[in-house]
Amino acid sequence: MVEIAAEQKIVRARCKSPRFLLLYPPLQFAQNEVAKPDGSLSLAYLAGALRDAGYEVSVLDCTVGADGSPLEDSFFNVTVQPNGLRRIGMPAEAILRAIEDYDVIGLTSIFTPQTTPCLDLIAQIRNCYPNKLILAGGVNARSMRRRFFAAGADLIAISEAETTIVRIAEALQGRVPLSAVPGIMFLDQDGRERSNPVGQVLQNLDELPMPAWDMLPMQQYWAISRPHGGNFPEGQTIRYASLQTSRGCPFRCEYCHISREQSGSEYGHVGAFRMKSVDRTYREFEALKSIGVEYIFIEDDSLFAKKRRALDIFRMVRDLGFKLLDVNGINLCHLHRGRQGTQEQQVDHELIDVLAEAGFTALALPFESASQRILDRYASAKWRIADTNTAKLIRAFNDRGIRVSGNYMIGYPDESIDEIFDTITMAKRNVEEGLDYALFFAVVPFPGSALFEMAVRDGHIDRDFDPDELRWTKSIMRRLKVDTSTLEHLRQLAWMLVNRSEYVSYKRGMILPV
Repeated sequence: MVEIAAEQKIVRARCKSPRFLLLYPPLQFAQNEVAKPDGSLSLAYLAGALRDAGYEVSVLDCTVGADGSPLEDSFFNVTVQPNGLRRIGMPAEAILRAIEDYDVIGLTSIFTPQTTPCLDLIAQIRNCYPNKLILAGGVNARSMRRRFFAAGADLIAISEAETTIVRIAEALQGRVPLSAVPGIMFLDQDGRERSNPVGQVLQNLDELPMPAWDMLPMQQYWAISRPHGGNFPEGQTIRYASLQTSRGCPFRCEYCHISREQSGSEYGHVGAFRMKSVDRTYREFEALKSIGVEYIFIEDDSLFAKKRRALDIFRMVRDLGFKLLDVNGINLCHLHRGRQGTQEQQVDHELIDVLAEAGFTALALPFESASQRILDRYASAKWRIADTNTAKLIRAFNDRGIRVSGNYMIGYPDESIDEIFDTITMAKRNVEEGLDYALFFAVVPFPGSALFEMAVRDGHIDRDFDPDELRWTKSIMRRLKVDTSTLEHLRQLAWMLVNRSEYVSYKRGMILPV
């Protein structure tokens, strides 16, 4: 329990002009993992909302430091922790000095394996600055809220927070009570959880603030040149940024947090598919052009759920000269014409032509599994294997100069060894058909997903789990049809044998030495 209940903390921290510092915490990686900055859009949107409302706000990415600072003091500052993982980022003392002049500290926690550094930083801030207001947000903060409160967080945002964070600023000014701040959880005087309803989730995404890309340490990201996806020549400078044209997804895959963000959820219906207009999206592309971005990573959960709109967007931006990538995954059903289940799907060549003309250089295809049973059970039946000619699809992209990779998952609770071998064989065949590379992910029950609730219920994982163990690169569930050690061996072996040797060497060369 925090020492001062949230309502009293708001009253005590009241000030005429609250100053906000939004933090990406330091990161941690296993010995064989590739270290990359976070740089997600979450804090860029919140910073944009505060700035638009007239509040002082800054963003600090503790993994890379401020623009112009030595990367040896942040990203290349590697320390081995007691948990065996390697912490990457600014020393705690430097972070604490950087936040001294701010009234409110906000932290994002999106990726479960990075929960521990976030909790550690919250505890350090609370110990050093007991009177600062500490906010936390993201799917992990809300899904593991007891841990975040125990570390010292005062308020946790449980939904999209662009409106929430501005209302918090107004509460600090005494303009509204804490009860008027939507979508937050806090502890009362007796240590009991209290929450304010989320209210109406924003439907018209044109009402979102422009992301504050200019507050992110872009020069640091570009100096490191390690975006979260893609395959680039060693030593190439990649002037990149992320962009979203929509939020939500029409699918409800069990392993995704969207599977629980539905109508009636305490988090609001944030899983609903919602879009920005073509004109608003074009303004965002222009904003990125103005700050020198060359590569744009599209971060939509379902980019082509409304295909005609997507075509209009990419026809409009093709003269801006960007190189575009989508490594988040583009659903295979949206790349074809015709109804599923009636005939072999026909590749949508018009769509691929427009993507090539717009500047797309790389896309990820979420094959997920070679088992239709698995796809139907866990992945919303979002593509039909029998209806899809993967060779034609991959060839269509390659013929237009677009490199495609594939994402595959193994280790579903009831998946058989034969189904796993079929998936590995599919990946090998896809690479032979022209796939650039294949990524093999472990099926992990991340908090906030329907799979997590099922895994707890069926004894595959303890509710009091260690978040350091929940990594896409490691199978951790118990009582599976195929045991964990076998899964891990197969996943690593498949990655090395299915992919070309030059790609394996490229990725291994990005592992940071201690």
